[in-house]
Amino acid sequence: MRKICSGIFLSAILLINLEVIAQGQVLQKPHYLLGMDVQGYEIGLPFSKSEADLAWNTYSKSWGRSEATHGHKSYETVFVESVYGEKVLLFSEITGDAKSSKVWAGIDPQGIPKETYPKLQKEMADYVYGFYIKMRKDAAQKQIDDAERAASFLSKSYEELKREERKDLKNQEKNNQKIQQYEMELKQMRQDSVAYIKSLEVINVKLDSVYVEAEKVKKLVELYKAKLEEIE
Repeated sequence: MRKICSGIFLSAILLINLEVIAQGQVLQKPHYLLGMDVQGYEIGLPFSKSEADLAWNTYSKSWGRSEATHGHKSYETVFVESVYGEKVLLFSEITGDAKSSKVWAGIDPQGIPKETYPKLQKEMADYVYGFYIKMRKDAAQKQIDDAERAASFLSKSYEELKREERKDLKNQEKNNQKIQQYEMELKQMRQDSVAYIKSLEVINVKLDSVYVEAEKVKKLVELYKAKLEEIE
């Protein structure tokens, strides 16, 4: 059972490795088009078919308009003028799914001198590989741009938070100063309250004394009035 599991695991690793190797390695592969085998070059891409389609349309824009030919795109254009200045028929095909894809491109050999065709084929192999490199570089650049945007956003957020922090610290300092001021005022008010209580106690004692004396004076007044009435 262990041998079977090990074999399955090893096979899975080999399949993954083969897929990784296929991505980034240009393979010569013929496609049957217009009644003949057209030699071309294929490379695996670690991108979805829709991403590869969009990128290929931009990459091969210099080839001009394309026409549908047996599930492929065909272009009639001068491929590499320094190698061959006449128009040739080029083909391309993008296959794949949402995870990975492949691009194939080939040159119809008809009308091309035999000694020139291998040179154009080499140019096509380089062209296909160049597409792979461009997609990888564009993807890496996009990651860099996204990371830089994220870093810029986080930096701005950090600065905003620091400004809020400084503002809150300043407000907190003012608030603490007010609290200290209020505490001092409250302490003074408490001291004043104690003084008022003591003063009121003294006043109450004096009031009682004055009241007693006033009552005595009233009685004297009444006495003097009574004596006055007795005088005839």
